[in-house]
Parts: sequence; C-alpha cells; structure tokens
Amino acid sequence: MIKYKKVCFIMLVICLLQMGIIANAKENNGLLQYLETVAQGGPIYEVILDGSGDFTSIQEAVQQVESGATLLIYPGVYEEHVEIINKTVNLIGASRDDCILISDTTDYHHIPLTVGAGTIYNMTICGSNPTKENIVPYIERDYDSTDSASVYNWQSKFPGYAIHIDQDYSYGKELLIEGCRIISDSNQCVGIGCRGWNTITFSDCQFFSNGGGCVFLHNTQSPDANGEAYFTMKDCELRNYWCPYVISVQSTGSLNPIYLTFQNVKVSTVAYETKHSYKSDNMNTWFSLDQLNNPEVKEHLKAEGYYTALDGELIQYCDSEARKNLRIKRNRESLLEDWPDFEEGIHYIRKTETKNDQIQNLTLKGEPGVRQIIDINNAKLDDPKDGWCGLHNIYLTQQSFGNTLIEMNFPRTELRKETE
Repeated sequence: MIKYKKVCFIMLVICLLQMGIIANAKENNGLLQYLETVAQGGPIYEVILDGSGDFTSIQEAVQQVESGATLLIYPGVYEEHVEIINKTVNLIGASRDDCILISDTTDYHHIPLTVGAGTIYNMTICGSNPTKENIVPYIERDYDSTDSASVYNWQSKFPGYAIHIDQDYSYGKELLIEGCRIISDSNQCVGIGCRGWNTITFSDCQFFSNGGGCVFLHNTQSPDANGEAYFTMKDCELRNYWCPYVISVQSTGSLNPIYLTFQNVKVSTVAYETKHSYKSDNMNTWFSLDQLNNPEVKEHLKAEGYYTALDGELIQYCDSEARKNLRIKRNRESLLEDWPDFEEGIHYIRKTETKNDQIQNLTLKGEPGVRQIIDINNAKLDDPKDGWCGLHNIYLTQQSFGNTLIEMNFPRTELRKETE
C-alpha cells in the first residue's frame, strides 16, 4: 500500500520509470498529481498481475479495500468482471493503452465494470462478444417494473454493457470517468440509470461500438431516489459502427429530472436508408435525417442559432460498399486491434430496395421508424414532452456547445441576433 509521503512518491516514480509505465518526468508528474488529487490523502493500493503489488486482481482488491480507497492499476490485460457496489473505490490506470479490463458480455449481468461513484481513469474497458452475435436493436418491454425478478429476466435477453452505472448507492454522489477508451461488441458501451442528486461525468473518453450504440441513459421512478441528476459529456469521441442509434435516452417519469450537458463531443455514426432498423415508437421530436438535408430546414436552424461544429456536410451519403468498409468484421481476432478510421459525421448508407422491404412497407415511403440517430422514449409512448428531443423532464443545458450533432448544441444567441 502506498502512503502519502514524499519518500514513497519518489520510490513510486523510480518503480514506474523502471517498468516503462511512464516515459518522462512530465508524464510521471501528471499521473502522480492526478493520483494524489483523486485519493485525497486516503490509502492507495497497487494492482499488479505478477504478484509484486498488493493485489493481482482488480475485483479482489475492490472486495477487500475500504470505501474511499484508490487502486493504481499497472499494465496488463485483466480478464475479469469488476463490481464496485455500495462503496467508492477509485480505479487509476497507469496507461490507457496498456491497462485493459475485458470481459465476455454475452450475459447482461456479467460485464467488465459495474460502478456507482468515484473516479475511473486512464484505462481501456472492453465488452467482448465471443459468439459474434450483435445485439438485436430492440426487444419489447414485457416486464413488470415493480417486480425485480421480472426485470432481471427481461434484461437477461440482452448482452451486457462495457460499463453499467445503475445502483441506489449513486444517490447524492459523483462519478467521473476520464481518459478512458470504452469498447463494446454487444450492447451499448455504457448503460446508465441516474439517481437523485447524482452527477455523472465522462471527460476525454473514446466510445467504440460495434453493438447497440454508445450510451443508454434513463432516470428512475423510485420515490426513494428522487431529485435532480446531472450528466455531462465533454471532449469525448463517439464511434458507432453498427447500430442505427448512437444514443438512447429514456424518461420513466417526473421524480428524477436530468440535466444534460454536451461539450465538444465528436460523433461518427451510421444511418440506414431503409426503415427496418428504426423503432416505430421512437419519440424523438428533432428533425429527421431527411429533413436535415432540406435547404429550408437548414436555413431555419441557422436562423434560430442551431449549428454543428463539423466542418463540411453533417450527413455523408454512402453506398453499400462503403458500409462494408466501415463495418467491423465479426471474425476479427481482437477488439483491441486498431479500429478502422471513421470520419466525423453521419454516414447515411444507401441500401438497394428489396422485395422483402416492399412487402413489409419498410422503404422510404413507409410510416414506421423515422430515421433519427438518437432514440427517445417516455413512460407514456404516445405523449412527447417539452424536454430534450421530446423527453419528459430531461433537459439540455445552456452549457452545451461545440458538438457534431446539431441537437446536442444549445442554440447560440449571437447567431439568432445576426438574423434579426
């Protein structure tokens, strides 16, 4: 265990340099300062696979250390699922590229990281899918929300997230996930259930999804966990290679209002020309992808101060061959390999109309499944509200700016004044 004494820091510096974990004094000082800030004078334990630290397993450490402790994770591939439940344990990786937590997410209830509060920093967290089966975009909600067993069984129909944030321990607490790479080959990269007076922040993170999108977020309907919640994503990159929805947000009612802030969020995602991939009950009231290409709509948005931070066209039309180049091959040996380049923006993939599409009325003239890349749901499916993109009691804050997607940016008043 590392104590907060100068001599111990010097010894830690020497150890990290010798192991090649940090390459220079500047990098070293940054890591140690971050470690000291997060630990706030509390105990720091070392997790090293070769047995030379306090623990060889992250989960073993989580189970044994006291709430408020900090774990310094040394380089290695940690094949385990870590559950930080009803306590705060900070995980600080020595290197994002070399500190890797990975687990099979075929089972929704058995995933790489479950956490409610604290700080997660400088790691790669990867949800693998050995079966090579991607998540079905949508399964009907056929559970009794008042029966935990019913909810559990319904959830079991899905593969798991890479990170799951959904426990009552989060009430009144803060969670910061910073400088991490989050990869999912199954469900969304991150699944989040907010609680009252809960603050969740993602900063300088990369999300790579070859499954169900990048983020799923919902509030709670529990009277015991009511109160405002705050979700912030800043300086992040979202890459969604497969699912038609890059983000899904669900409101369960009015007990737990959420305030969303997006800052400098770069999005690279796909959209499809046919409608079978889109949910008919998506309640998103924002403009569809087809409307966004209408010159009159573009002018209207500009006049109202709405904008995209992307240079060039937001929507890029691609053919089916381009889709093949974007899509990750399911037989790739490892999700930790380099991911293919993916330009910022919405890659709208054209698909040749098939006879089956015509029969099911799923083509451009069909009614179901308006093409929007953010999925919105409220408790009452027939009742859009005045929140963000039609949500009930979930709102975008004025501090939102610099994002790829127009709807993530709070309209700039100076642009509106220019047109008046």
